[in-house]
Amino acid sequence: MKAGDCVESSLYKNYKRKFFVGLGILLALTCLALARYNMLLGIFGFIVTLTGMYAFSYMDRQEEAAREREIKEEALSLVSAEALEESPAAAAISLAFLQVDDYDEVFHSLPDEQRPLLVAAVDKFLREWAAAVGAYLHKTGRDSYTLLLPLQELEALEQKEFSLLDEVRKINVGDHPPVTLSIGAARGVDAGNPARLGQLARQALNLAIERGGDQAVVKSPEHTWFYGGRTEAVGKRSQVRARVTAAELDRLLKMAKNVVLMGHVGMDFDALGAALGLAEIARHYGKPAKIVVDRQGGAVERLFSLVAGHNPELLCEKEEAVEITSPQTLMILVDVHRPQMVISPKLLSRAGSIVVIDHHRRGEEFPEHVKLSYIVPAASSTCELVGELAHYFPEEIHFSSLAATAMLAGLVVDTKRFTFGTSSRTFRVAAWLREAGAAPAVIRELFTDTLEVMLYRARILQSVEIVGGKYAVAGNDEPFAGAQVAASRAADNLLEIAGVTASFVLYPVEGGMRISARSTGAVNVHRVMEKLGGGGHFTVAAAFLPDVGMEEARGRLLNILNAELEEGR
Repeated sequence: MKAGDCVESSLYKNYKRKFFVGLGILLALTCLALARYNMLLGIFGFIVTLTGMYAFSYMDRQEEAAREREIKEEALSLVSAEALEESPAAAAISLAFLQVDDYDEVFHSLPDEQRPLLVAAVDKFLREWAAAVGAYLHKTGRDSYTLLLPLQELEALEQKEFSLLDEVRKINVGDHPPVTLSIGAARGVDAGNPARLGQLARQALNLAIERGGDQAVVKSPEHTWFYGGRTEAVGKRSQVRARVTAAELDRLLKMAKNVVLMGHVGMDFDALGAALGLAEIARHYGKPAKIVVDRQGGAVERLFSLVAGHNPELLCEKEEAVEITSPQTLMILVDVHRPQMVISPKLLSRAGSIVVIDHHRRGEEFPEHVKLSYIVPAASSTCELVGELAHYFPEEIHFSSLAATAMLAGLVVDTKRFTFGTSSRTFRVAAWLREAGAAPAVIRELFTDTLEVMLYRARILQSVEIVGGKYAVAGNDEPFAGAQVAASRAADNLLEIAGVTASFVLYPVEGGMRISARSTGAVNVHRVMEKLGGGGHFTVAAAFLPDVGMEEARGRLLNILNAELEEGR
């Protein structure tokens, strides 16, 4: 109650009491005057007057008590409100889940006597860091932790680009791969809804892992922020996961009426090769399979022609795919997981089940109602993933010579002829494909260029600009049917310049400009392209900039690269 209200109430109360006291005296005098003429009437009037005065006194006391209770309740509510305002920490808590990437690979590479030392070093580092920022840390498993920390400390971590990720990599107790963390954090949720906070933090951690690990993802109900991801993918990739994925895909194939396979816009060798391999797996189960094609010319057009010559019913345009896709259809996305990047996004809502098999770092956008997701950024290519999965199906799978050749071509392209992003599994799958009948001579023929493509590539190379001594930027604003092939080859060539760690080639396409990005492994070009609305892999990525010309696209790219240079200083 306000001070003015109290003064007004007090004045009213005093006036009311004086009024009723005066009225009582007046009535009493009137009763005395009546008693002179009629004693009985005077006595009755006097009794009525006394009763009225007592009733007034009783009501006044009750009203005073009610007013005091109201004042006390209002005072308590004001105190509670002030306490909440002075203690915002109750609603300013954020939750994070931490996971050590590739725990088995890191710790099992050490001798038995050194493993406890590394475990203790990691635990000690995280406990001391948590204590320094006033956070609560609880170890929930051998490689996982739960963290409760003040919101302002999470914001401070974001401002520092999660420097914690760099600090934990410095832990070293012997000869072992660097220790890296995947962090998923959540904020911006009401204190009364901890379940939602936990859901967001878990989603953020899964996103960090599927993007390759060694990074942090922060989610709120409205936004997602990415930090780190400056090193090559270290995400978990085990034979157990591959076996489980193959078993689940086996179940989904048996339940489906037909299978539709779809890659990204501007289909390349990896997407088409993986689709061909999966189409043969589907046919092994007796399921009709179709590959949705996106013909944009280039070297992959030769592979389309080879497939059409051997099996003309296998390829279909997106218009035909709409007619054959139903709730009984199994849709498999290969080499892509972003809905806006697939050849025909409307097919996603028509299919009854969706499977995603991809080797690109996962972005925030993801199809709804996905039954199975197998995203492994540590793999060299989607063809490698499909080739490996084929060996874990309950039934023995055999690829035709054409499918094996297409898959090996995808491996060759995405690894730049086995020089980038390879592992022992890459070469193991390549050996399997060679045994299945992959033809190196056919692959060599697929990769030959016309004279026009070579001349276009030469003009791209002539326009090169070295930014900050480490980024090569080039482009050609002349429209050309083979621009995509020429640009990708030019981007590879630019990495041969001494000191260059990443290359970016711009070229025009219908509706805007496209950028092909390549890296030696020292720069995460996926991270750069993601800022332009694109994505890809750590060493190979791309972006499409709609409704812009060469000048504007180049300017936007240079702004990002200059910011990266400033950040790295």
